[in-house]
This record gives sequence, C-alpha cells and structure tokens, in this order.
Amino acid sequence: MKQAMLFTIALFATTSINAATLTIQPTGSTNATQTTSVDTGTTVLGSGTVTSGDEPWSSTYDVTTTDDTSTVIEWSFNPVAALTQATLSFDNGVDPVQIFDISGDFRFTGLLYAGTVASIDLLNGNRNVFKYDVSLQSVSEVPVPAAFFLLAPALLGFIGLRRKSAL
Repeated sequence: MKQAMLFTIALFATTSINAATLTIQPTGSTNATQTTSVDTGTTVLGSGTVTSGDEPWSSTYDVTTTDDTSTVIEWSFNPVAALTQATLSFDNGVDPVQIFDISGDFRFTGLLYAGTVASIDLLNGNRNVFKYDVSLQSVSEVPVPAAFFLLAPALLGFIGLRRKSAL
C-alpha cells in the first residue's frame, strides 16, 4: 500500500500544466493611436487613445497562440461613458466570425487555435477623446491530476472502511 501511495505522489510531482503563450500584434488603427504593453505571454495587453473628431475610429489586433486555448478577451474604455457605440469583431480563423455591438466595457471568452492568426477588431466606434485597453488571458482548464488529489483520499478511505468491516 505504501508503494502505491509513493508512486501516486511521484506521478503528481512530475506532472506540470503549462498555459498557452499568446502573442498580440497591432495591425492598424484609424483616428486612434495603438500600442502593446505586453506582447507575449499568458496575458497580453494592448492600448491606445482615440482622438477627437466626427469620423468613426477603429483599432485591429492579430493574436497567435502556441496551443489551442480558451482566452478571455476584454476591452475597457476610460472614461466608459465616452464610448456609446462600436462593433467588435472576433475571427479565430476557424469558426464563424463573431460580431458584437458594444457600448462600453466588454468581456467574452473565445477559442484560439495554434497555427492560425486570430483577428480582434473594434470597428466604427463613436469618436470622443478617451483611452482604450485590450487584454487577452489564456485560460487553463482544471487538469485531471489536480482533481485526483481531491478524489484519492476519499477512495482510500472507502478501501480502508471496507477492509476494516471485512475483519
């Protein structure tokens, strides 16, 4: 029994889970500036400033990943009230393009696939002076070995109760 427990502990100690690495690249903007603060990692950040004027503004980013992953994508605006309308387009290169009409901070989860370039575009935004930020964070699913740590003690307890009742 001790050997089985030691084997199980050694198995968990050697298992590691790595989140996908994301890369974000600004690909163009109209009537706004565009930069990236953190362009590679499990969380990537872009930002910009919208200038004053009557014409709509837009900002586009391309995103790649090292592994297929769910990704939380969030656009935020400062001040929030400065954005009254815009269209957000998400194209992961595989699934149909998702279109969202937004009027303020917006967050959703999208799938990114390794080997494809995803496009995240904010289009036709009303034009007031404000700052925007876009962040993407790779989401790791709960690995089976971590869940087993919760299940193993219960199973071992049931085995112990069964042996005790057999005696």
